[in-house]
Amino acid sequence: MPTLQSLLKSVAYRLGFSLRRLRSASGLAGTGAVFDGRVRPLLHRTDPYVGFDATLWPDDCSGWGSDSPAFAELVERVRPERIFEIGTWQGGSALTMARQLDRLGLDCEIVCVDTWLGALEMWMDLDDSTRHGALRLKHGFPTVYFTFLANVARAGQQQRITPFPVPSITAAQWCSLRGVRADLIYLDGSHEEEDVYQDLVTWWDLLRSGGILFGDDWSWDGVRLAVQRFATENHLSISHLHDKWVIAK
Repeated sequence: MPTLQSLLKSVAYRLGFSLRRLRSASGLAGTGAVFDGRVRPLLHRTDPYVGFDATLWPDDCSGWGSDSPAFAELVERVRPERIFEIGTWQGGSALTMARQLDRLGLDCEIVCVDTWLGALEMWMDLDDSTRHGALRLKHGFPTVYFTFLANVARAGQQQRITPFPVPSITAAQWCSLRGVRADLIYLDGSHEEEDVYQDLVTWWDLLRSGGILFGDDWSWDGVRLAVQRFATENHLSISHLHDKWVIAK
């Protein structure tokens, strides 16, 4: 017999609403131990760059806000040991942070979380060469992941940048169960309000004390409303650095 909760959900779905249960990473059952090593061996039995031929893919690091001076300033301020980037695309912003880490001589791994399947707006207009065209579909499937790998390889950052090709919530759950935390977390995935809010809820608990959570696209209503909602609910202050919004822990 259907429960009251399932009946309410059915009614909501018929009315066009989607009910999502938002949960924080702290609500997951982990070992309680904090992992301080490199993440890559836990994710990849074989190094993802081994045997990869970067010459077969375009030399294109273009992105939105990926060369912002905010990256260098935040890296210098926090001097992180681990960075998580949620929404990587072609790797431009990860490479910007990697260059600053090199300049500072910091031993820091950047873990790039992305499905490389594209955000909602990239599938709305098939004639939009900037967004839909950037997917570089092959047999109907995006190949931009390989452009990301090629860009990292050409920059010589294979040892620093680790791909984690899963949805954001899956990566956050994995981090919680493995005891993985970060000093800098950059959110630049979905622009839909509920998606951004879920990212904030889950990734905030994976940020070390003294760390910084920051992101892009303040001009997008979905992003701005989600960040303001999360900050208000948790009594946090939002600051702005160049084109990025910033929340410190």
